[in-house]
Formats: sequence, structure tokens, C-alpha cells
Amino acid sequence: MIKLENIYKSFGDLEVLKGINLEVQEGEVVCVIGPSGSGKSTMLRCMNQLETITDGKIYIDNNLVSFVKKGKDQLNLHEREAIKLRTNLGMVFQRFNLFPHLTVLENLTIAPQLVKGEKPEEIKDRALDLLKRVGLQDKKDEYPTKLSGGQQQRVAIARALAMNPSIMLFDEPTSALDPELVGEVLEVMKKLADEGMTMVVVTHEMGFAREVGTRVIFMDEGQIVEEGDPEVIFTAPQAERTKSFLNKILK
Repeated sequence: MIKLENIYKSFGDLEVLKGINLEVQEGEVVCVIGPSGSGKSTMLRCMNQLETITDGKIYIDNNLVSFVKKGKDQLNLHEREAIKLRTNLGMVFQRFNLFPHLTVLENLTIAPQLVKGEKPEEIKDRALDLLKRVGLQDKKDEYPTKLSGGQQQRVAIARALAMNPSIMLFDEPTSALDPELVGEVLEVMKKLADEGMTMVVVTHEMGFAREVGTRVIFMDEGQIVEEGDPEVIFTAPQAERTKSFLNKILK
């Protein structure tokens, strides 16, 4: 579903990703953990073409969507083609990024209309069903400012699903929430995993990574230090850097 091949990403003189190689198979829930500044979020944003890589290749659904060599784009995708490929990936951010001037229902229906050309009546029933799946069907006519942080994040998940993505990317989706609201968002994500959604989740929620993840990746200083089965990573990590990180986090 996703393949990153020798990915580098720099911001000026700062090299953030240093030769990332990663494959994500259909139905996997890949949880990415590691200290702040390790490149986790940047890797996710590169997957979704929100950041342009400095070097390497990115494949989505076996389609080469980005090929940069020494800073020069070798692919030159037409913007329309790039947008079409990006719609295969739904993304949920740390901050909910909902449109405050639109109702909950309108937040779900606007992108399918503008990007995919769907008619309002075509998307409305799907949007209502998605709101039901995240337990917010009764909030369809509310504005985001009237919702709690957890409710806004659940709307953000439903909005991403409204585009019918084959892959969902989550960038620390609970980090901006009060602790008591984290559970309701993680529960929605667990349901998606149970339904077989392919997911890449950057998270500090170690319990979620251990329980729901099919594979855990530990990153540090722009590199994948270690990856494997969650139980192995959390109980018997091989790399000293992974051990040090988990010892601090799991105290």
C-alpha cells in the first residue's frame, strides 16, 4: 500500500529524514513511536505529499507518486494526477483543522464535492453514516466551536473517511486532547483497525501501539532504529536507543 525507498528530507541545512525505507501492507496498523524531533511527523507528511522529499521514491498502491534525485523532481506529475493519488490517503492531524464556519455535516461533505465532484445528495447519506460510526450523528448541525476536543477529532476522522481513502494516516491524533478525552478518539481508531483499515499512526499512546498495532517502528534522529512485532518491541527491544526510550516512557 505504501513504499518508501531511501527517503531523505531536509529543511535548509537541517536533514530531518536520513534514508528511510519502509513498506506498509494492506490491513496493517503500523504505529510509529520515538522522541520529539525524530522525524515521525515529517515522514507521515512526505507520504501524503504535504512535504516534498529531497531524495528517494514514494509508492502508493504500487503507483510511483514521488521520485526526487538530488533535489530534482524526476517524475513531474501533473497536479491533477497528484491530487487523485493523494485522495487515496486520509490524514488526521494533531489539531483538528475543521472549518469553523461550516457545520459538522458540511465539514464532511465539502471535500468530496470540490475534489471529487460528488453531488451533495450523493455524499450526504455517506457523511451521516460516518457520523453515526464515530457516535456523533446528533451533532451534524452543530459548529465545531460547540464541540469538545475529542468530538472535534472524531469529526476530523469522519471527514478523512468521507473521501473513501484506502489508507489512513494519523499524526499524534490525541496529543492536543485533555487526558479524559483521549479514550473516545482511540476507540474510534480501534474500530477502524478491526474493520481492516490500513493505518500508519504516529503516537505517544504506547498502550494503543501495543494493543492495536500489527507492527511498531521506533524512530530517532531521522532514521528507523528498530521495527517489529509490538510485544517484541515493548518487552525485548534489541537496540539500546529503543531500550532507553521505552525505559523512560513506560516508567
